[in-house]
Amino acid sequence: MMEKNEHFADWVASIERGDCGFTYVRFYHDAPTWVRNEAINRFGKGTVFLPSRQNRRMAGDVAA
Repeated sequence: MMEKNEHFADWVASIERGDCGFTYVRFYHDAPTWVRNEAINRFGKGTVFLPSRQNRRMAGDVAA
């Protein structure tokens, strides 16, 4: 389970808590379907998915 939690965080671009109990989640563009399901399980019915803006950066893509 710990491994799955680490992978979930890798796909999340941003998470913000809004008013009235809503949680706004933005994933990277190439996030798999299970990540969306995991967000609903974690944050409940008040989860709002924002459109993705970018692809996830891989470890080798980071400039030195």
